[in-house]
Amino acid sequence: MKKNVTRKELALSVTEKLGVAQRNAAEIVDTVFATLKNTLVQGESIKLVQFGSLNVRDKSPRRGRNPQTGQSLTIAKRQMISFRPSRQLRERLNDNL
Repeated sequence: MKKNVTRKELALSVTEKLGVAQRNAAEIVDTVFATLKNTLVQGESIKLVQFGSLNVRDKSPRRGRNPQTGQSLTIAKRQMISFRPSRQLRERLNDNL
């Protein structure tokens, strides 16, 4: 059974690995995520060595349809985030198969 890792679990891991207080570990985790969010909102890419890259991509407007009504509509231009794992991460994932 797969589960999600929460911010609280990340903070507990930081506490265990670095020996800092849990409150400080939570602030560290929150600061890292805030920095990641702000960087992406500014349209910049993030490269985390041995983990992967996060990039902001522009998506053009396109035609789509509402699956419930079948009505045709235009999906607006938007930005999205894409993740590309590093070679080391891909290899570790595939070693577990």
